[in-house]
Amino acid sequence: MKGGILGVIALILAPIVIVAGGIYFAVAAASGGGPAAAAVCGAGSESTGTVSGNLPDKVGQWNRDQLGVAAKLIAAAHEMKVNEQATTILVMTAMGESSLSNPNHGDAVDNTTIGVLQQGGSYGTRDQRLDIPTAAKAFLTRLLGVNGWESMEPTLAAHAVQGNADPYHYAPFFTQAQAVIKALTGKTVTSGCDVSGYQKELATTLAAAWKKGTFTDTYHPQMVEQEILPIVDGTIKPGCQVDTRILQILVAALNKYGSVQISDMNRPCVGIGIHCPGSLHCKNPAVAVDFNAVGGKVLLGSGPADIEFLQWLNTMMPKGSQVGQVQCRPNTPLSNIRQFEDDCSHQHVDLGGTTDKLTLAAGKEK
Repeated sequence: MKGGILGVIALILAPIVIVAGGIYFAVAAASGGGPAAAAVCGAGSESTGTVSGNLPDKVGQWNRDQLGVAAKLIAAAHEMKVNEQATTILVMTAMGESSLSNPNHGDAVDNTTIGVLQQGGSYGTRDQRLDIPTAAKAFLTRLLGVNGWESMEPTLAAHAVQGNADPYHYAPFFTQAQAVIKALTGKTVTSGCDVSGYQKELATTLAAAWKKGTFTDTYHPQMVEQEILPIVDGTIKPGCQVDTRILQILVAALNKYGSVQISDMNRPCVGIGIHCPGSLHCKNPAVAVDFNAVGGKVLLGSGPADIEFLQWLNTMMPKGSQVGQVQCRPNTPLSNIRQFEDDCSHQHVDLGGTTDKLTLAAGKEK
């Protein structure tokens, strides 16, 4: 380790407030409940495949020795008869903890932990923690004991076991773990948390959530009707496009939080000219969106929910992306995202001028 109900949310009608940075519904109440309503991502429920006899020389950045470690992890998972999601989380965690090695020491943060999963004394003797299959089974036993782990974002499920100082430390390794497992077992590992690269599929997901009431627009419902639904039926009007990456962010947020509420998206499409042309909402409206709530938690750019949301976005958004409300919250370093001042009434997100792709769980490519 490195540092080792479901509520019914009433929609409260309230006056609409126009603010300099965006359009804000005075009381934002997201449908879909609080944290207990987080989406079940449809984790890979099939059993773990068996490792083939011959290891490849390399898979991505991982060499033959590292793949040998991964093979032992996968074999232990197969022996325990856990599902693909548990196996992927196991390999992902080992990538993040030891780079698929088996060190007999810890790191600068905690030098008492050892082994492929950097386990402390509570996991057993030194020999047990340095035995890769034993360490893997100990990790999986604890993972299976985490309430609702299959519904959690993989990095958060790993964090629940490992207690890493950064809950999102493991996120960059999830798709790499999927690729390694596929290479070693021949089975493609997918997850319902995967996000498509096809606009129509993304829009279909959002349209279904809109109908269900888990994707809402507090200010101007025609933003969904004129910008999302036409993508589904192929009737997009000029000036009403939404960038595929914005759709991906919305779907990824639905997968993670269970409900999403926005207040601004391609403002000119629905005839709104507030604060144009200075705002990116008008200069390049396809790449900007304002969030009002996720998972039933109101976003004003200032509180713990905003900080957690932004730290999660930072794991997927490319360098050059932007978020507003920097003056509203404590200092929150974001390595990929530029932060700027905006009114503390929503959480602005945009892609700036970058054309780079998001870093997401592997879905279908565009």
